[in-house]
Amino acid sequence: MTDQESALLPGPVNLPGRQILKKTAVEFSHAFCNTPQCSPARSSLLTGLEPHKSGVLTNVDSSSLGKPLSPSIPNVGSVFQKAGYTTGYFGKWHLGDQHKGLGRYGFSTFGEGKDDDVARQAAAWIRGQREPWLAWVSVLNPHNIYELPHIIRSVRPRPGVLPPVSTLANLVGRPSEQQQYVDHDQGRATRKYTPDDWVRYRSFYCELVEKADACLQTVLSALPGVEQTLVVYTSDHGDALGEHGLPFKGPFMYEEEIRIPLLISGPGTNTLGPRSNDLITQAELAPMMAGLAGVEWPRKAGPQRDAVFLEYYAKQKWVNPIRTVRTGRWKLNWYDSGHKELYDLSQDPHELDNRAGDDRLHNVQTKLEARLTAWRPPMIQ
Repeated sequence: MTDQESALLPGPVNLPGRQILKKTAVEFSHAFCNTPQCSPARSSLLTGLEPHKSGVLTNVDSSSLGKPLSPSIPNVGSVFQKAGYTTGYFGKWHLGDQHKGLGRYGFSTFGEGKDDDVARQAAAWIRGQREPWLAWVSVLNPHNIYELPHIIRSVRPRPGVLPPVSTLANLVGRPSEQQQYVDHDQGRATRKYTPDDWVRYRSFYCELVEKADACLQTVLSALPGVEQTLVVYTSDHGDALGEHGLPFKGPFMYEEEIRIPLLISGPGTNTLGPRSNDLITQAELAPMMAGLAGVEWPRKAGPQRDAVFLEYYAKQKWVNPIRTVRTGRWKLNWYDSGHKELYDLSQDPHELDNRAGDDRLHNVQTKLEARLTAWRPPMIQ
């Protein structure tokens, strides 16, 4: 769970796998997904490229507009394989037709199935390897939060789990796309949720995080030694968790969606300690991993930054681009439709007050808009 999730979900969550890793890991407190969507976020993790550079702008499936990740782009599998590593990929792919084989991407072994099976397959494979090897283990959970009928019918609220701070009423003064999500998209499923319903939703989310942690434990148990193995633990994106009355993920860039856990453990990670409070995105992880492993990456890791730049393109076939700049204090979300959100996170961590257009913050907003435009102009639809 991210720091944001922990603050919102203070109920008892059993994470022994995470605790094992934390003993030797550097924990990054301000890690972000490049986009809060499965396929494009995974493309950034694998290639070290932002989605508009990897070419995977949105989800890759029959109901969405995303294009498969090109095998010609260097990625963790192909780069490490070229460096002499035996490589295996286990679990969710979601970047194109995996049945054509992931050998095209540099992975000599591919395993799939339910999360528990994936973790066991990866652990068995690891035990059979000689160095050097690389295992990419991709479990689905906590993505099964979509099981809404089960949540209302069967989930018991956990002690200490709180309802959301904000409700659907907080969408007044926000980009209209967010209300559209509630009225016409997946937000319809929860628009009549009570605070007690949201507590069940969040309690179930805790359960799913624990299931993912059990898979982590299974994989860690196969390692010859946690201290001797480079381990990176992270997620592709977060979940709205009912804040602002919103479930899942959609055309919005709230902290619950974009903040992700990031733990890095193993040889050489002591040099990362000073960076643990830095703003960092998924696109920085592949070159960072390569550097720690002594493998040459096609592009150098970027310098320390004072802001991260994030993006969003479409939900299924609903094209609705958003660009985001997030500094230590400020966040500006700029929809290509023209709608904007500006939050002072130091004073408003729950993003309750949209300050876009506030004359008192004109200079702040203008500078952030200039930085977003310099990073990437609006996308052509």
